[in-house]
Amino acid sequence: MDIWIYVNHREDEIEETTFSLTVEAKRLLDELDQTGRITGVALGPVSESVLETLGHYGVERVLHVNADGMERYQGEVFAQALIQVVQQENPACLLMAQTAETEDLAQRVAAICATALVTRAMDFNLTTEGKALAIRPVANGYLFEDLELDASPAPIVLFLPAVLLDTAPSQETAAAVSAVAFQTAADDLKTRTVEVIEAAPEDLDLEEADIIVAAGRGIGKGETFGNVQALAKAIGGSVGATRPIIDWGLLEYERQIGQTGKYVAPRLIINLGISGANEYTAGMEKAQQVIAIDSNPRVRMFRFADLGVVGDVHEILPLLISRIEEHK
Repeated sequence: MDIWIYVNHREDEIEETTFSLTVEAKRLLDELDQTGRITGVALGPVSESVLETLGHYGVERVLHVNADGMERYQGEVFAQALIQVVQQENPACLLMAQTAETEDLAQRVAAICATALVTRAMDFNLTTEGKALAIRPVANGYLFEDLELDASPAPIVLFLPAVLLDTAPSQETAAAVSAVAFQTAADDLKTRTVEVIEAAPEDLDLEEADIIVAAGRGIGKGETFGNVQALAKAIGGSVGATRPIIDWGLLEYERQIGQTGKYVAPRLIINLGISGANEYTAGMEKAQQVIAIDSNPRVRMFRFADLGVVGDVHEILPLLISRIEEHK
């Protein structure tokens, strides 16, 4: 029994959701009463010493594939590399944390390997009868569906980041890192990278943003929303929102945070006029630092805030932006 987890990494650091996947992998082995191992698979440039730290979380070995053309994510190349190792070793399943990148990658691999793919998974189990069981939300999160799948070939499961549990190192053993040879078939590619254009912070996908300024119903439909965007620009952040802002047409749907929008994990999120309903907080509870500004001291959002400011956001924002510009 070999449970695989996909290693999400950026700038030579492993993202927290990868460590959380080890919890799911251990649970699967315990439920099946199997003496198996957890294997990490990493694609693209990341140092061996960083990958070895996965051993502290129970990962026994890491398969690392890195070759020309893998400096940045390229769907065709990464899919070819992952398909190669999956077909060579045939794991019991492959677990991923759902992001824009893994959504694209998993669909490519599942289609070519002709295997089951579960997206937005909230729970996943394997049975001794060769079946796989999964639960995922439907109808904008108001309903849930149970799925039963064939467990062979190895199913690919994308977990919603919000349902993954935080974990801490439990041992000092380093994972054994194995470099896997891979040759990019450049002539067979249907796409190629011509130029990489870095997005401005305010235009970044919310899932990639380090800083997010999020607006809620308390902002209203007036000119104050311009101040929300001005604050994001002043601190190099990206703008997000709750569903009312999206419904009012102030932002596109891709900017919605929550169960029916994006799940984000920035270093800092500033919540403006947001009450903190569960549908919203489920999408941002992985943020490292949380600031909330609201005129009502009893709003639920303050329960999640490292810093809570009670006051009128319409008065505070212009002063805050002015002070930031002065310090710049």
